Amino acid sequence: MSNEVKENGVSRRTVLKGAAIGGAGLLGGGTLLSSCGSDEATGPVKFTARTNDETGLKIAQALVDAYTAETGIEATMQGSGDTNAFQDGISQYLQGTPDDAFQWMAGFRTNFRADQGLLVDLSENIKNLGDQMPAGFVSGATNPTDGKQYIIPTTWYPWGLHYRKSTMQEIGLDPEGLYNWDDFMKLLEGTKKKGLIGYALGDKGGWEAMGTFSILNTRLNGYNYHIDLLNGRAKWTDPKTLDVFKQFEMLIPYMNKNVLDISWDGMRDLLLQKKCGAIMMGSWWANDFKAQSQADYDDLWIVPFPEINPEFGRDSIDAPVDGVVAAANGTNPEGGAAFAEWCGSENGMLAAQAAGDTSLYANSRLDSSGYDAFNKQKLAVIGEAKNVMNFLDRDCRNDFAGPIVGVQIQNFLKNPKDINKILEETQAAWDALPPLA
Repeated sequence: MSNEVKENGVSRRTVLKGAAIGGAGLLGGGTLLSSCGSDEATGPVKFTARTNDETGLKIAQALVDAYTAETGIEATMQGSGDTNAFQDGISQYLQGTPDDAFQWMAGFRTNFRADQGLLVDLSENIKNLGDQMPAGFVSGATNPTDGKQYIIPTTWYPWGLHYRKSTMQEIGLDPEGLYNWDDFMKLLEGTKKKGLIGYALGDKGGWEAMGTFSILNTRLNGYNYHIDLLNGRAKWTDPKTLDVFKQFEMLIPYMNKNVLDISWDGMRDLLLQKKCGAIMMGSWWANDFKAQSQADYDDLWIVPFPEINPEFGRDSIDAPVDGVVAAANGTNPEGGAAFAEWCGSENGMLAAQAAGDTSLYANSRLDSSGYDAFNKQKLAVIGEAKNVMNFLDRDCRNDFAGPIVGVQIQNFLKNPKDINKILEETQAAWDALPPLA
């Protein structure tokens, strides 16, 4: 159900296509639990939603309300505030007085904190969910250091090229006909002629542009090279890496000028306000289009990022898994674990769905046949790929991805002519990293 690639002592696990397209492998039937959570879980539970978005907070509030109604255990929710600041400060947060449970990301970002003793072992909670939790997600949630699970997967989503169908029609393009780079350039030129931003990008957070870099790398050089680059087996100074940035540079004339002044939500707003042609982003924010209007949501579409090198086609995609973890230093870690388990259960997913969540759910009991057109398209986008990745800043070392790669991509966006110096500095930074503890 998964690939495991050992890299510098860290395992990278990716859900395979066969498990990712909503078929029997990943979304097969499960057994409804008669009860959920530990009998020892008593006392109030505090939950942090990793969002400051109105729609996300509404969904999170629905979760805690439904949990309290079902279990009789008081649960309260607060938003994380600025999501970039929350992510960057997570270690300090967990070492202080964190809430009992919080929304987080599977992969290295969970496993690294688990190895530090900051997260609760949720292996028994995963077992309690039984075959509600498909093996592909269990594998993706497993810490390679000790074979335990520290996150309950709840949702997943593809990264892809998002646009409005109406905009594509206005410039004479087939809304689903964006297959290769030539098609993509027609989109960019067509939107530019209309006075729109062709390729909107916001990288204030330092991670958003990683999605563009990763997909360009896999489209040009293939999945294996991308994985090798992230883990030191390929060089940042290699001509293949330079080619990625040269391809990236081709997009800059079609971008908004304030790339480093806006974050992911600024990109979303440019698309929502019909000020751009396309954005490359994960699809978790589709709820925001629905909150604007059903018509806006119906106009939203996603396709795989276009082919560049026919050798690799469109065979790779980022499809990260999100979930809920429990903090070891929380006031009620057992209660946090039980709440995390409930969030991953059928009842938890149904509560989120009822609150308007349009995500793809990890729980096997959620019937994908009832998905709307956009969600079905997300499954199709994931299904086309042979190689499914998490995301650069989730799968690469934390002390390299954010502070080094993220900053250097920002430096590139400021001055693309400095790329050779930037890549030399990036490689030197990798070479200077200490062994993982």
